[in-house]
Amino acid sequence: MKNWKRGVCAGMAVVMCASVWSAFIYKPGTALGASPEFARSEEEWARLRDNVLEYDELEDLIAEYNTTVQTNQLDLNEFKRKYGDTKEDVSNKYREMAEEIYSSIDYPDADDMMYGMVVNSVLMAEIQAKNMLEQADENLEDSEIIYLGYKQAEKTLVTVAQTNMINYEKNQLQLQQAELAVLQAERGVTGAMTRQANGLATQVEVLNAKESLLTAQRNRESALSSIETVRQKLLVMTGWKYDDQPEIRQVPKSDMERIARMNPYEDREAAMENNYALKINRKKLANATNQNVIDSINKDIADNEQKIGSSLVTSYQNVLAAKLAYDQAAAELELERRNLRSLEINYQHGNASRTEVESQRDVVKGKEIAIEIADLNLFQIMETYDWAVNGLASVS
Repeated sequence: MKNWKRGVCAGMAVVMCASVWSAFIYKPGTALGASPEFARSEEEWARLRDNVLEYDELEDLIAEYNTTVQTNQLDLNEFKRKYGDTKEDVSNKYREMAEEIYSSIDYPDADDMMYGMVVNSVLMAEIQAKNMLEQADENLEDSEIIYLGYKQAEKTLVTVAQTNMINYEKNQLQLQQAELAVLQAERGVTGAMTRQANGLATQVEVLNAKESLLTAQRNRESALSSIETVRQKLLVMTGWKYDDQPEIRQVPKSDMERIARMNPYEDREAAMENNYALKINRKKLANATNQNVIDSINKDIADNEQKIGSSLVTSYQNVLAAKLAYDQAAAELELERRNLRSLEINYQHGNASRTEVESQRDVVKGKEIAIEIADLNLFQIMETYDWAVNGLASVS
């Protein structure tokens, strides 16, 4: 039976890992979507198929062009074609397959020269048929459960794509930090060599400054590599080839009003209603007839509900912590801007050097980058909270 029962239970982790590296032949502009043409308006298709990647397109792009999602849909259709929709359909198919095995067994004569080998083959067939009959009796699966598992995988892939897009922008900001560090290190080398020429620095100090520059340059190359790696992952997940060059738009800025609308206690009911793992267990409960199995699933459901509530509270606390980090970054930026204004005034009056002003400008630039990274971190954590409400709260 293509090991559906075992495959559905274990397949989620495989789906999640394989999806990040799954390859496409065409970009969205030329690839066929998973949905029929009439499922979306011309404007919607045009937006998905253009050579621009926007954050709010990710969910639709994953649904239409991700190969894992497309493969899962084909597998679901094949399952329904072969085994039907309901638990009874699936169980009956197991029984049919068991009967086919029993009817195909050709029991040997005792004087058959191959008697031993044939008997062994018969025993194996009988065991296989017996196992299928047991699976028919124990089966809880139906097409809806498989659909929910695949839908959970699809939405999880969306969160991975969102994380990749956020990381792509973070990595670009980290590249700016690395370039700033290279500039500062170059100034350090120049300063050390100047002081050495004037007898104010040793050769060791110059060598240390040069080593700092090499480290900064290596960090810059590492940042460049990280940008390209995450860019390729993002493109492949959303339907482009890894070496395509679509325009990747910026991630939205954090909407602070979202935090005011969050309440993990009020949102708990919606989180449980939407949670895919809980839906699957509730459907299994509806399919169960054995009392021991019913009791076991009820325990799983109660555990799911507790963990969903806990996950929501944790996600909310993470949002508040990220907001504090953002506020701290904003305060530090404002302080360094005031320090820069003060230095510029002192420089105009001859009380500060140009080097001091340039150095403070670098500090301000670093703080400006830091607050953009803090904003991206906050946005990502707010997205995590919303996904917890919308079906992906952790139950593990």
